[in-house]
Amino acid sequence: MPGNSVERRLYFPSKTMTGTRIKKYVTTLNEIFKSAPSKHEAHYRSGAVLAEMSGDSEFLTQVLAKHLSSPGTLDSRHYPVVSIDIELNSYYGLVANCWIPLPGRETDIATKPIHHHGTMLLTTVTAYGPGYEHWTFQLPARLDEEHDLFSARLIEHAPHPLSHRAFVDAFVAHLPFFPPSLTITFALWSNRTRTSWKDHLKRLPILRGNEARLRDLAVGLKLAGALDLKLVEYFDFYPTCDGFKGMKTRQEYELGPNENYLFSLFHVIQQTGNEKLAKIVEEKLSKGTEGDNRQVVQGLLEDLHHGRLIEGRLSEGHYGLPHANFTRTQLLSALAQQENFRQAETVPGV
Repeated sequence: MPGNSVERRLYFPSKTMTGTRIKKYVTTLNEIFKSAPSKHEAHYRSGAVLAEMSGDSEFLTQVLAKHLSSPGTLDSRHYPVVSIDIELNSYYGLVANCWIPLPGRETDIATKPIHHHGTMLLTTVTAYGPGYEHWTFQLPARLDEEHDLFSARLIEHAPHPLSHRAFVDAFVAHLPFFPPSLTITFALWSNRTRTSWKDHLKRLPILRGNEARLRDLAVGLKLAGALDLKLVEYFDFYPTCDGFKGMKTRQEYELGPNENYLFSLFHVIQQTGNEKLAKIVEEKLSKGTEGDNRQVVQGLLEDLHHGRLIEGRLSEGHYGLPHANFTRTQLLSALAQQENFRQAETVPGV
């Protein structure tokens, strides 16, 4: 642990360390992040851990089991990606992202706008499936303030296949395309700055889920800098015939209905060969603690039992949005409009 006494007092042991494989990897990552001289170095050292995770099928099974055992799982609604929290503490967050393919299995359509995550660092590894195409850009620069036009300089575009690791630095914009079939990635997130009392404060239970309100309050009190809150004006961009349009207000996907989430969740269970986890769902149904869509859940359990194919479901509004789901051709056309456009060579990820 860092030597600062304030950090020692405010550090709270994680309560998400369930399952021997999860505990093993989380313990190792904790040691790395507490001992590394910088967050960049911590991500570099964590690469070998993520590589081992990606080849450990039992780890994925335990991640799914933990998710299914969590309260409210069967009553959840969903975004296009089924996201499963593995660990969240003051040093980093670790998430399993389950990417559901488009109904037509197109792979030349973007999953979301070109976007960056401010001061956050991301290391991602593909743990299941064929992966997807991944593009990265330098932080877009404003060209026309009146029309919110930006230039986006391409860094690379490359596949992100099974077992491949990629690193996305702070203020680097990136873009994943839809995969041809179910793809699961493990995403390791952290701030680029050294962990301090501010990070421990932001992880207190009373503040979790209230980040937006905290940010607004901090802006009003001029505390944003002190709390290291991300206040960059533009995080999202999309191609147009004039270049790239910046979106001052992020347009989040709407949550889809619970039924579609359940189909996608059971699709993940079936495709990864984890039908044995059905007993966790059956136990929840028997207790009556959750399962608003009980008939849907029971039907999916029957499909699992009889080996009938379960397809994931994207909901209306999860694709077909012009600002988010543009094509590779549209992206290349927008790049061609820029005077500073250059064709980047495909290079291996980190």
